Amino acid sequence: MLEELQPVSSSAEPPAFGSVEMPQRTAAPLILATGLALLAAGLAFGWAMSLVGAVVLVAGLLAWVRNLVSARGHVREPWVEPADRARAIGSARIAVERLVQGKPGYRVQLPTHVHPISAGIKGGLLGGLVMPIPALLYGWLSGQGLWYAVNLLAGMAIPGISNLSARELGAFHGNYFLVAIVIHAATSLAAGLAYGVLLPMLPDIPKAFAWGGLLMPVLWTAVSFVALLRINPALDQKLDWPSFILAQFVFGIATAFWVTQFGKWGSLLAGVLGGLVGGALMIAPAALWAWITGHSIWFPANVLAAMVLPQVGAHSIAELQQYHADWFVTAAMIHVSVSMIFGVIYGWLLPRLPNIPGPMSWGALLMPLVWTSVSYSLMGVVNPILQQNVNWQWFIVSQFIFGIVASIVVVRSEEIFLPPVGRGPTADQPPDTTAPSTASAGGSP
Repeated sequence: MLEELQPVSSSAEPPAFGSVEMPQRTAAPLILATGLALLAAGLAFGWAMSLVGAVVLVAGLLAWVRNLVSARGHVREPWVEPADRARAIGSARIAVERLVQGKPGYRVQLPTHVHPISAGIKGGLLGGLVMPIPALLYGWLSGQGLWYAVNLLAGMAIPGISNLSARELGAFHGNYFLVAIVIHAATSLAAGLAYGVLLPMLPDIPKAFAWGGLLMPVLWTAVSFVALLRINPALDQKLDWPSFILAQFVFGIATAFWVTQFGKWGSLLAGVLGGLVGGALMIAPAALWAWITGHSIWFPANVLAAMVLPQVGAHSIAELQQYHADWFVTAAMIHVSVSMIFGVIYGWLLPRLPNIPGPMSWGALLMPLVWTSVSYSLMGVVNPILQQNVNWQWFIVSQFIFGIVASIVVVRSEEIFLPPVGRGPTADQPPDTTAPSTASAGGSP
């Protein structure tokens, strides 16, 4: 039998052989805690539960005391073999490279230059002054009235405006005009201010993705709009333009990615393959949007078929949500052909297009997406009828103009330098970015 050893202090090395006395495992503390909980719960659930809790508590207490006072409450555990014991951890002081201004990792993601708050306010105000031009121009050219878009904007806060006729919506109303001015000014200021604050922290967009996200939605939407006016003008009211343009955005980004991947095979083949992959991926947001808005997944395909089959557009919404084999085949042929054509156009144009500055790319992409999604969601809550009356393609064009103008104003404004935290170089002692220095691990880098 091994000789009994006394416990050693934490600072001393444990012996190589021997054992130590340890408390034996027991469920008595758990039983005691359960009884105590049941006893307290009886205050809310009745005296019967308190009685059960008292019995369980006494049983747990007796079991615990019996284990402690008798020799059965302890067990001997042998020491771990010396080869399996943890080794002592030693400390070492190492040298680290000092972070120097201009080297990677110096500022992480913190911008070194920002624009003042006034730049975002100015950009929002100037963009807000310019963006109504296409909306007013559309109302005048379409015959709906110069003030059609203004009155619809006022409907965000005046629900009764949805009861007006088309003639009344195109007329001037002083109270609606004032409400629209307040809504438009507040939204423009908020969007411009947010853009001015976010701009320094936004990364640059590669040329391929910038043109893919901008050129494809603009080109595809413009061609589709003109085709609808020529072939089936009535289809314009049935087409869900926000989801349509969102699908084109997905197509542009996906096509840009695959064209750059297939670029080594030539612009023609890269454009064809990129267009096919982008066309396949853009089906997902269109079908998802149709399902979320209460339409069937066949609705986008049937509407697409109506662009070349005018008799399809004459059917009701209920019929457009059903599956028709001939309509589906027609829509598939149109979609594949157009995707390949636009993919080839993009692949041919990309090497010949100039770079888009990062701020302008974000202004043209971020503003239409954010403003359109917020407006569409608010209209669905405040006044769903507005969603049906707003001409979304012209609405998005207005946001596009706002983003471009606001980005130009913000970029051309002054920049404020943000010095790094801590002691920096003095005015007569510029930072040395050539020779790295070291410091101990305990010091400040």
